[in-house]
Amino acid sequence: MDPSFHHSAGKPVVTSLLALALLVSGCTEVEGPLPLRPDGSRAASEARVSRLDGEVRAPKGNKILTLKASSNLGVPVESVPEEEGFTRAVIEPDSEGAAVLWEAGDSIKVQFLKDEVLYYAVLRTEEGGSSEAVFTTDDDILGGTEYTWFSPGYERKHDNSPYTRHRVFGLSLPQSQTAVADGISSGMSLAFASTDSFEDGMSVSFTNLPALLRFRLSGGIAGSVKSVTLKTTSGIAGMEVWYNASGYPSYDQGYFSNTVWFTSVTLNGDFEAGKEYHIALWPRELNGFEMEFSDGEGNFTTLRTQEKITLGRSVVTDIGTINLGDSFRGLGSISTAPVKYMSATEGTKPVSVAIIPDGFTLGELPLYESLAKMAYDFLFDTEPYKTYKNRFNAWILKVASNESGAGITDGNYNVITPVDNYFSSQWGESSYSDMKSDDKKVFNFVSSNCEDITKGIHPIDEVPVIIIVNDNRYGGVAWTWPAGSGYCIIPWAYSGRMTGWSYPSIVPLSESDPKGGYRDRTSEEKWLYGKSNGDWRNTVVHEFGHIFGRLADEYWKSPPSTASVSTINSRHNYAVPSGLNISASYSTTPWDEFIQRRDELMGIDERYSRIGKYQGGGTHIFGAWRSERVSGMMDNRQYFNAWSRYLIAQRIMKLSGDESQFNFDYWLSHDVTADPLRDSEGDNASTRSGDPDRSGRYYYIFPHDPEEYLPPDAPVQYVDDEPAPPGI
Repeated sequence: MDPSFHHSAGKPVVTSLLALALLVSGCTEVEGPLPLRPDGSRAASEARVSRLDGEVRAPKGNKILTLKASSNLGVPVESVPEEEGFTRAVIEPDSEGAAVLWEAGDSIKVQFLKDEVLYYAVLRTEEGGSSEAVFTTDDDILGGTEYTWFSPGYERKHDNSPYTRHRVFGLSLPQSQTAVADGISSGMSLAFASTDSFEDGMSVSFTNLPALLRFRLSGGIAGSVKSVTLKTTSGIAGMEVWYNASGYPSYDQGYFSNTVWFTSVTLNGDFEAGKEYHIALWPRELNGFEMEFSDGEGNFTTLRTQEKITLGRSVVTDIGTINLGDSFRGLGSISTAPVKYMSATEGTKPVSVAIIPDGFTLGELPLYESLAKMAYDFLFDTEPYKTYKNRFNAWILKVASNESGAGITDGNYNVITPVDNYFSSQWGESSYSDMKSDDKKVFNFVSSNCEDITKGIHPIDEVPVIIIVNDNRYGGVAWTWPAGSGYCIIPWAYSGRMTGWSYPSIVPLSESDPKGGYRDRTSEEKWLYGKSNGDWRNTVVHEFGHIFGRLADEYWKSPPSTASVSTINSRHNYAVPSGLNISASYSTTPWDEFIQRRDELMGIDERYSRIGKYQGGGTHIFGAWRSERVSGMMDNRQYFNAWSRYLIAQRIMKLSGDESQFNFDYWLSHDVTADPLRDSEGDNASTRSGDPDRSGRYYYIFPHDPEEYLPPDAPVQYVDDEPAPPGI
């Protein structure tokens, strides 16, 4: 019964990789114009409209539109009034900022409503070199309402889609951009406008969508630089734009379509010292970034900062002059020393957790460190970890692999494409059912490098380990031992791109009878609980629920199956009990006290009404019961049900040496009930940081039922009687 294998799945102060400094002479937000549109040659994937039954080509009518660039100043992201901003394809910097010019051949797409039908038209201009231009179309665009204008315009019909009041445009910032000394390359322009109505010959002032990062180079090698690559852990290029009832456009990570998004952008060209260069990026708050400067012949210098920087829509953010010195330095000596990211300030002793990398080369360790911090930020922004975070020491341990990525197996633990990574992380190409790492090496490395273990504060059995793997495939698996040790493997799937998880597609007919049969999930049931959308960090929360909270999965799969009573009960009897969030009995459950006190709890917070007995869990639809209909152990949402929150809090208090303080009333006085996906109001609502790159994204959209991506299921496996690894 050893182990259990589960699955789910401002102003920056710039620091260096080593002694190298990314010197900044000043970082200010320059109120000025921006780049505008993406390469017209890049045909983004077909966007989908979200109003009514899809858009229809407007009838002929030969109308004109006079469009001009605004002279208003840029303001930070998400606070640009509709009438402010800048437009167009060419930007000519001058002493006061820049002139924003249209180019001959520019196009605009407009969508509008008329008689509850969504129409579109494409307008073009033959004028260029001015901030004003006349655009014409043969289509009749008069007499409508809710006009949305986007540039560039694509003459393609959107797919039908029932997304309420969302209009999606296939606009994408290119990942490869051209360096222009003291200017901005053509083709970086994306702009939008909205008007309530339209009259022939009217003027419309557009707003720029991207942000600009401005910098200069100095040092003897500045003139040898041929490319500058900005590397982040956030989506800064690609993606798509959608416009909704809020009146502002948003930048989406491929939720509405398969638009690719990128976490790095490269500026190519011949660079000169002292000249100003710009990189067009989507508005974003970056939690640190790297810049790599290369001469194109294999010589490079990489500099980085861990400080936050805000890229505002229609704002130029200047990071000043970067001194590269007189020679390319390569990576230098990147530190592999452990990083103590969080330090306990409460408790008799700290609760310890460690993150380690696999498949990150020496040059990729700064990326890993940023990802590890993102994982911790997200995890400790999730209750109950958020409430008890001051009891934790969070360690980032570092070791380099010889090769990037993870090995590929045949799906049955046999490696078919080896990768020389440090911990031998590997799994199947189309399934992660055999995902594993070298557990002996994992535990020995953590035991030797985690200070809380070497100082005797905790044994390895009490230090959960998260392995972040530098691989784009989706996956997530946890291995746990009865004595309490465990590790989970989470790849940085899709380079951080969004994915989604949904309520199971079949449900039992009876909550109490394991032989009562099943039926298909209804659309209402699916959307009652919201669709959980997020990224690899949601998988971290779920898998950490296994290895730390000792929680079992709460979802089930097709075809229907019945849980083993003896298996569930045996795990409850582990030295460190496991799976107590699942019961093998309907009449008697581990959370009976919660059932008995349900009315009392509801008097404190109505959300405790979610507590009950619901059949389905542990990957089986029959013979297993859970305490709430939906939780993070079902669909990776940033929420644990009340009973699971109790179990996690109990383990935190035990490991911090304060178990004697813990009881039901103590837990209740510290409990936070809100589900960020379903609950948005009230005194007990979840408070997240607000930065989507730190706190994740959730959508609660109904009643539509779009085609969705669901990660592949992997069968749960159990490895019996495997001895604990030596040295533990």
